Amino acid sequence: MKEDEEVEWSEEEDPHKIENYLKAGKVAGEARKKAASLVKPGKNVFELAEEVEAWILKQGCGWSFPVNISINNQAAHYTPKLNDELVFNENDVVKVDVGTHYNGYIGDTAETVDLSGENGKLVEASEMALENALSIVKAGVGSHEISREIEKTIKSYGFKSVENLGGHMLEQYELHAGYYVPNVESSDSWELEEGFAIAIEPFASTGRGYVREGTYTEIFSYEGDVLTRNNVARKVLEKIKNNFSTMPFAERWIAKDFKGNEFQFKLAMRELLKLGAIKGYPVLQDDKNSLVSQRENTIIVEKDSCKITTV
Repeated sequence: MKEDEEVEWSEEEDPHKIENYLKAGKVAGEARKKAASLVKPGKNVFELAEEVEAWILKQGCGWSFPVNISINNQAAHYTPKLNDELVFNENDVVKVDVGTHYNGYIGDTAETVDLSGENGKLVEASEMALENALSIVKAGVGSHEISREIEKTIKSYGFKSVENLGGHMLEQYELHAGYYVPNVESSDSWELEEGFAIAIEPFASTGRGYVREGTYTEIFSYEGDVLTRNNVARKVLEKIKNNFSTMPFAERWIAKDFKGNEFQFKLAMRELLKLGAIKGYPVLQDDKNSLVSQRENTIIVEKDSCKITTV
């Protein structure tokens, strides 16, 4: 979200809903392309994230989550810490996952950059899985049909579809809203309806096709108020609640306001996590020496097809 932005909901259907999704999607798509163009050997990851996030705000949109820049076996949830010194290696497979929102309506999109030029088949597997999945989307289609298409396509390339990651429905100010679209066929299916906003995101892996949580955590979300005697923790929680209460945020976004007080800030974040005021999202990764590719677009389900908002 943008800082100091007030969140408003209405029980009535927003007549500008589709228009807002299209605005958020347009900016997200352009931001994704911008991020991908900046992925070069030697490029600093922190600088890339800051540049793309600043650009999103200049377009009049807010953030629905921090720019994810997941490398090699990492599938999701890596965003740089403040002043991160990590740079891209010439052999990296880099996933850039970008989220925007306009009046709370979200654009969520991702693509993979293969810096070595030797993993084109892996990149194509997730791209074609998305393309084939979207080709069958329309009102009345079962979610299992989309999952089947994703899994079948990725298998045809000789890779594994990451079974515990998938797409998700979007609603105003809700990044993961109820329904889930697995990347492998599931008996737990639901029917797509006209007007649904959904992020479809296939992941292809050279590993086991199952991600686990790592130790690195830079992305968090607000869970609720707690009582604490730690004055810095109270200030940090107030900052989080006032500015990022409905969607995930990066620790570095908050840390900037506590420059010179870094140690106390870290202790405050640790206490808020322990007390349940915030929730962490550790980096998700497959086997150590595996590679993962990702492709994602946000769509609006229509009667006979779908509208891609994040082209």
